[in-house]
Amino acid sequence: MKIKIAVFCGTWLIGACLFAGLVVRQDKNGHIVLTNTLDKVDAKKGSITFLPAARSHAVPLHYKEKFQSLTKKHQLREDLVFAVAKTESGFNPLAVSPKGAVGIMQLMKATARQYGVINRYNASENMEAGVRHLKYLYEKYRGNIPLTLAAYNAGEEAVSKYNGVPPYLETKQYIRRVMSLMGMSSTFSSLSRPKTKIYKYTSPTGRTIITDTLPSHITGTIEIIN
Repeated sequence: MKIKIAVFCGTWLIGACLFAGLVVRQDKNGHIVLTNTLDKVDAKKGSITFLPAARSHAVPLHYKEKFQSLTKKHQLREDLVFAVAKTESGFNPLAVSPKGAVGIMQLMKATARQYGVINRYNASENMEAGVRHLKYLYEKYRGNIPLTLAAYNAGEEAVSKYNGVPPYLETKQYIRRVMSLMGMSSTFSSLSRPKTKIYKYTSPTGRTIITDTLPSHITGTIEIIN
């Protein structure tokens, strides 16, 4: 079956479509339709695919002013918020990830409910909840940027499970991308990890042994040297 694609963008409108990103849906006749708008019917069908917007370093003025207001209100780093929004969606309010995250700050349903968001496609609600969630994580991890970003991307449970940045390639790339936009070097050496104990003891033959693995049969004086 041939698939027809309907695109209604003139020279001026093409730029707007690329900036806002495109939503792909299938109409009642089986045709694939590309549009830069999203209605409630489309959202409920669950057949939406987001085509990422063209990359631009510029922040739309109305979003810039809103974020500046929110960062001042919640006392959070402006560079962190802008970098996360840029990485998450390219400031596209219609962005939908394969995992179901929506909007400029890519809110999952659970996170949206946590902050009282009714419509995740509403840019203002989405931005407010995203900034509030970032502030919560930033305070929880005492200003540790990699951990804050890891929790925003992979979830707090993953950070807790691995006692630091989880070993997910996507998460590590995400952290590097955001921190690069912030003008920071992404290193994970300062993250919270359990310290390895180093033991020092003397064997029955008189040898002094230093090891991170303590044999169960050892008796006598054992010194922990780290």
